[in-house]
Amino acid sequence: MKRIYIFLIGISFFNLSAREMGEFVRDLQFKPLEFEVPEIKSIKQPSGVEVFSLKNAEFPIVYADIYVYHGRKNLGKRSVEITKLLEDSWELSGSKTFPKEKFLETLEFYGASFSVSIDYEKTIFSFAYLKATEKEVIPIIQSFFDSPNLDDTLVATTKGKLTEELKRRNDNPTALGTRKAKESLFRGTIAGTSMQISSLETVRLVDLIEFQTEILKEPKRRFLVTGDYDLKSFDSFFPNLSPSVENKNVEVITPVALSENVKKEGKNIRLIEKDVSQTFISMMGVLPEHNHPDFYAIQVLNYIIGAGGFNSYYMREIRNNRGLAYSAGSNTDFQESYGTIQFFAMTKKESAKEVLSLMRELIQPKLIDSLTEEELVRAKNAIINQFVFQFEDDKRTLASEVRRRDHKMPEGYLQNFRKEIDRLTLADLKRVGKLYFRSDKLIVTIVGPKVLESSFQEAVKVINPED
Repeated sequence: MKRIYIFLIGISFFNLSAREMGEFVRDLQFKPLEFEVPEIKSIKQPSGVEVFSLKNAEFPIVYADIYVYHGRKNLGKRSVEITKLLEDSWELSGSKTFPKEKFLETLEFYGASFSVSIDYEKTIFSFAYLKATEKEVIPIIQSFFDSPNLDDTLVATTKGKLTEELKRRNDNPTALGTRKAKESLFRGTIAGTSMQISSLETVRLVDLIEFQTEILKEPKRRFLVTGDYDLKSFDSFFPNLSPSVENKNVEVITPVALSENVKKEGKNIRLIEKDVSQTFISMMGVLPEHNHPDFYAIQVLNYIIGAGGFNSYYMREIRNNRGLAYSAGSNTDFQESYGTIQFFAMTKKESAKEVLSLMRELIQPKLIDSLTEEELVRAKNAIINQFVFQFEDDKRTLASEVRRRDHKMPEGYLQNFRKEIDRLTLADLKRVGKLYFRSDKLIVTIVGPKVLESSFQEAVKVINPED
């Protein structure tokens, strides 16, 4: 299946009305697709590891992920720099048997791959290989968990690489503006703490080894496997580990805490001083947690306002009708205990004031109250049709199911998603609009030259990219 709406990108220069669909899309009828959610098998090993599997023997390839629930929120008193340093060092460290380059080179020789990532919730070890080389590949990957090979030389190399990345992290206005907005919204938490070169330099090899050991001993795990697999092949990946000890230092981010940070920022515009040709504007605010009843209505309203690409108000009015922005839109991020929303636009410095005003205007109650049934139906059908791509590959399907469980979504969430979207009314959208789409509850961050300071009527706080 292909996304029908992609072809719209090539014909975006028509004169569109923000309150009416253009001639070239108005008469297209998007009907919701009918499809069945794949049946996912879930079993619990004697070791306590929960296994999620989806068999597909069409190609002789195996894809697997090991989720270890020890992410950045479990850092305790450790500095945030240790996670990225360990993540990048791990991929290059290999094992005692296959040290450093030999580890990845040997896997690549057999057509296999291996990677590591440490996010807020968990550490993920991902690997894939050809079924025909399983007997050779499995022992190589297992050696990484049995005898990891961190050393001072490797850590020094990784530190140098990360230091150079930190020196260049302010080059992209969008990345810079989003990072600074998150620092403000998540102030006082790990999620709002950016890496610093000075802190990175203080992390020692012994610190990394201690952190590595803590992660590899964490018993809370999930194993995701798809393709032409045989679960017996992975017995060595289900070790009997000691029961998990409650970590009282685990950080929990809540909408209430984030809302307090928004209040502390006040209504000032935060101008990140940078001499750029394209000014980036961000308005970021707080949403409820993923399993909140308002989740579905927020998704639909967000699609109409900014997330619907060329079908959204932001693109039609800010870019197409007035030619004020190179891009404009919005996105949401739902996690287990909180959610966030960001409205954004990229424009010339001369247009910054007008674009910000328009961004605020397009989320005012007056506009949301004027939404039509036709707009609602189009948005619901588009979201339902896009939902099928959650299942375009088996690995993503398993990840969606695990995310449902991690976020304590109701049983049957994936199966019932389309029904929950379809039952929404205009009244639901108007209600969540008044609660969450409020310009007075958004942190405004702008990346641009200091000359913009005098452009706005409200107070502007000028800060350096590394303040």
